[in-house]
Amino acid sequence: MDAGVARLSDREREVLGMLAEGRSNAAICESLHLAARSVEKHVTAIFTKLDLPQARTDHRCVLAVLRYLNAAR
Repeated sequence: MDAGVARLSDREREVLGMLAEGRSNAAICESLHLAARSVEKHVTAIFTKLDLPQARTDHRCVLAVLRYLNAAR
């Protein structure tokens, strides 16, 4: 398994899985009964644990989802 993905908590993995399904933050909030700020914090933690710094040239969400999908193989 990808070392970054292995560092994710169960909730972070759940949020990343929903992002991989194409869900928006608002849809994740509704599905998991979380506040928007909580989902934002989980997404930020996911980016940090996967070592995905903010960059104008990359879409961190897409990169995170690709890592998640590759780790599931």
